Amino acid sequence: MFRNLTEQIDNSVCVYCLKSDIPTSTTDIPTSTTPMTTSAPTTTMPRTVCQSCTLDATTVIMVHPSAKPFTSDTIDDTQTCAIRTLVCDARSPGGDVLVSFNRDDSGSTGGPNTFTTILNCNDDMQWTLSGIVITEIECQSA
Repeated sequence: MFRNLTEQIDNSVCVYCLKSDIPTSTTDIPTSTTPMTTSAPTTTMPRTVCQSCTLDATTVIMVHPSAKPFTSDTIDDTQTCAIRTLVCDARSPGGDVLVSFNRDDSGSTGGPNTFTTILNCNDDMQWTLSGIVITEIECQSA
């Protein structure tokens, strides 16, 4: 049946089969000291429609005599839906600012020195303020 693992085969010793090569305890089994590392698979979530609004979805207008460019106009599309932040600063310290929405048809708001407006992108890729679609916005300072 089975050959004695230490017997000679064709005048040579089976180097892979010697009894002395067979581990007799778990301490005889070679182990690696190199830790095994794994990395989590990278997944990219698909963009939602409301993360895709662009700056030109709302027109920045300058029609009022006291209109001026917004100090900053940025989009953060890392949230569930994109957020647009527009900052309107006064022309001089202590001056008042006013932000007009849709040529005042959707209201206006402001205050002294600076005013920050936050618009939210909806599923129709439109910028909104309190649920109202804003197609035009203007920064004014006297």
